[in-house]
Amino acid sequence: MIKTEKDKKRFLEAWRQLGKAEKETLIHFAEFLLSRQSGKEAPVSSTPLGLPRPSSESAVKGLKRLKKNYPMIDADMGLLDEASRLLMEKVYGTPDSEVIDKLEALFSARYQNWQRDRIP
Repeated sequence: MIKTEKDKKRFLEAWRQLGKAEKETLIHFAEFLLSRQSGKEAPVSSTPLGLPRPSSESAVKGLKRLKKNYPMIDADMGLLDEASRLLMEKVYGTPDSEVIDKLEALFSARYQNWQRDRIP
């Protein structure tokens, strides 16, 4: 959270040093974080929802789809750190489809761990 004028200056300085693609990625990531906030608690599915992967999906939209597809998985700092690292691969030229494949593997592994931890 940006609490002080010093924090605002640090953020703006970092923003100014980013290239166009990195700024777009940062905006998409911020939108992703905002999309996770909701005031309503709904029952959570214990199985993936099976949302289909569109043929021309962007990496950011893939991340959003996977987050919706696996509602039982908490978006903890470990998951967010790994997902943001994968999204940065897109900035450095990795095709969206490859990034999405890696994101799908990440979410699948997290789901398998979640299932294993639930079994008594």
